[in-house]
Amino acid sequence: METALYYTLSTIAQTLAGALAILVAAVLFKLSSLTKERELAADTFRAFSIDPDIYLPMARDQGYEAMAARVQEKSGWVITQIDLLRRACSAATTAYETWGRINLRLYAALGATVVDISACLVALPYTPSLVGCGWATHVIWTTVGLSIICLLLYVWLIVAMVRRPAD
Repeated sequence: METALYYTLSTIAQTLAGALAILVAAVLFKLSSLTKERELAADTFRAFSIDPDIYLPMARDQGYEAMAARVQEKSGWVITQIDLLRRACSAATTAYETWGRINLRLYAALGATVVDISACLVALPYTPSLVGCGWATHVIWTTVGLSIICLLLYVWLIVAMVRRPAD
């Protein structure tokens, strides 16, 4: 039992660390592409003499409709009637929403992974004691249960990254 506990704890820690590293790399790539979408929207706004530093944060905080109404009020451009502006505004708003969804899920996955890996690393040196006092089964169930939660959080994060935005 001691050997099984030792290998289970060390394998969980290594596997979650490796999976999280790959997932974070994919998240950074996705966040980079979302940044490019926002930059393209900003360039389109500039082409119409609309200040993206004022209106894109409004799209992030208040949504597409509020920003479109404010642009019409201040500059006279009706975003919904100009296809290029409508698409740029929609893409920027979607990028902001996706960014927020990804960040929330990344932090949840990161937190659960840190807790599980920490539990494994703390328990590893006490493996003989845990087997001797009968806590080995509890430790295995706890760390494996946390691992399953981590994997579910990884899936939740991946879904946020690959989900198609509503048109």
